[in-house]
Amino acid sequence: MTHPTLPPPPEGETERVPGALLIRGDCDDPAWEDVLSRMGDLPGMVVHTPGPSLPPIPEHAPTLPNQNPTLPAQAPIRRRLLVVQDPAWRGVTPVEVLQALHSDDAWVPDLVLVADRGTERDAPLRPLVAFLPGDDDFEPFRVTPRQAALTYLVTHRPSIEDTLEHQKDRGGVESEREPDESYEDWLDASPHLMREVLETAGQPPRYQPPTSPLPVITQNDSGLLVRTDFSDDRAWAAFAADADRLDPRHESSEDYAPYLQIVDDPAFDGATPEQVLAVVRQSEDDEEPGEEIVVIADRASMHGPDRSALVVPLQDDVGWSFRLPLEDVRIMVINLFVGNNDIADWMSRGLPDGPAVITEKERRAWRGW
Repeated sequence: MTHPTLPPPPEGETERVPGALLIRGDCDDPAWEDVLSRMGDLPGMVVHTPGPSLPPIPEHAPTLPNQNPTLPAQAPIRRRLLVVQDPAWRGVTPVEVLQALHSDDAWVPDLVLVADRGTERDAPLRPLVAFLPGDDDFEPFRVTPRQAALTYLVTHRPSIEDTLEHQKDRGGVESEREPDESYEDWLDASPHLMREVLETAGQPPRYQPPTSPLPVITQNDSGLLVRTDFSDDRAWAAFAADADRLDPRHESSEDYAPYLQIVDDPAFDGATPEQVLAVVRQSEDDEEPGEEIVVIADRASMHGPDRSALVVPLQDDVGWSFRLPLEDVRIMVINLFVGNNDIADWMSRGLPDGPAVITEKERRAWRGW
C-alpha cells in the first residue's frame, strides 16, 4: 500500500529539532480522540496538513522575563510533535512508516508512535505501537499515550537516548515474528510489559499550557528544587532550609556542600509537574551533568502534615512522580550524585500515593492487551 510522503523540515532548518511523530493508523474515532486527549496540548504540537514543508520553529523566540537571577532570560526549548491523521495512512505498519522516514529530506523524530487496532481494543490503556527510527535494531514496542507525552517533553535532554531505550525495554516483546505470521497476530501474542500507573491513576498526569509562558530552567550539576506554591513565605523558607540541611547521620560539617539548586521564581506559582518538566534544560558548560530529577515544593509540601516533596524523574520512568519525606530529599540527591543508587531505589521508598515499583518477574507476568 502506498501512503503519502512525510513533510520535510522548513528550508534553512539545519539544527536537530527533537521530538516525536504520531500517526493515526487503524483505530476508530473514539480511540483516536482519547489518545489525543490523554497526551494533552503539548508544546510544539503540529497537526500535519498538505503543504511543501513543516512550519518553522523560531530560532530566536522572544525571551521571557523572570524575577530569579539564577534563571537568565532565554529562548524557549525547541521541540516538535508532528500529528498525522490523514485517512490515507489507515492500516500503516511501523515498517512502512520507517520507509517513509527514509525518503529524501523527511524530518526524522526521536520517537515514532502509531495508533492501531490494539489502541482501539484496549480502552483503559490505549497502547500505541512505538519504535525508534534511529535504532539499528528495528524493534517495535508499546507505550501508553501519557508515557509518550511525558517522554516527548524531555526529548531535548542529552539523556533522551537512554530514556527511549528504557521505554523500549519496558514495552518490548520477547518473541520474534514468524515468517508466516501477520503483524497483527504478532502484536496480539506479545507480552505487555508496560505499567498502568500513568493511565489509571486517580489524577493522571496531563500537560496543559501554563497561563503565562514559564522561563527556562538551566540545570547546573546539582539537583533541582523548584517552588510552585507561593502562599506562605515563612513555610517555604523553613522547607528550603530543611531540604538542603546537613544530616549528621550521614555527613560531617567538613563534607557539607550544597546539592540542591533552588528555583524560587513567582513565575512558577501554581505550575504543574508536567509544566516544570517541560522547561528544564541541562547546562552545556558543566563537566558533571545535573541529576535527572526535579524536586517540587508544592502546596502539599507547604501545608501537608508530612511536609513531603514531589520527586519528578527526568529520565527513564519519566512522569512516574512520587512523594518523599523532606528529611530524605538531600540524602537522595547526594546518593544519586555519587552513584550509590538510582531513582528506582527511591521510588520504592516513596509515600503511598506514589507509584509502586514492581519487579521484573511481575512485569513479565503481564500478557495481552
